[in-house]
Amino acid sequence: MEVLYMNFRIGLICLFITGALIVTGGTAAKIGGDRGWYEFHCHADGAKVHLDSEYVGDIQNGMLSVPIYTTGTPYSTYTVTYEGCGSYASVTRNLPGVPAKGQTIDIFVDIEPVPCPTPTPKPLGGDIGYYLIWSNEDGVTIEMDGEDKGMTMNGYLQIPVYTTGTPYKTMVASKPGFIQVTEDITEYPAAGETVDLYVTMNPDVIVAATAGE
Repeated sequence: MEVLYMNFRIGLICLFITGALIVTGGTAAKIGGDRGWYEFHCHADGAKVHLDSEYVGDIQNGMLSVPIYTTGTPYSTYTVTYEGCGSYASVTRNLPGVPAKGQTIDIFVDIEPVPCPTPTPKPLGGDIGYYLIWSNEDGVTIEMDGEDKGMTMNGYLQIPVYTTGTPYKTMVASKPGFIQVTEDITEYPAAGETVDLYVTMNPDVIVAATAGE
């Protein structure tokens, strides 16, 4: 009797395990199932794609591939929405069918992205004003805070300066045979404005006398 009882228990256990495996196997087969794909093609990168009301991804590099389980509930519509640079576009259409196992259905969406306007770059440093250096001599070298700005010609030198830059504090005017002139800069031009500065060059008498000996 004990042997029969033990065999009966073992049989029940085996039957239970077999049934559990069958149920588990059947459930696993239902999760996912076979797959096909919808492949969306659109020029608007970043456009969002929905199947019915379910978000499935963004268009990247002109396309989006969406896997579809053939055993699942089929979708009926798709919506592609694009928003960028102040423009908005949305396309909603019926899906052309349900892909079979291993099949890809291509869907082409006619949305053209609006190019973003390119801002006009401002000159480095901001807006520009000018110093106009007047001199009684041509060929006078003008320096501002140690920066060589050029030489006077026809009695003047125009120097552009950025109004948002660090203001210059000192101007030096020099020419061989003349006394060097150093002046403090106390006026600063606004955007489009010109500030006049005057430099009078006097001959260096000592240098001239030495050259004449």
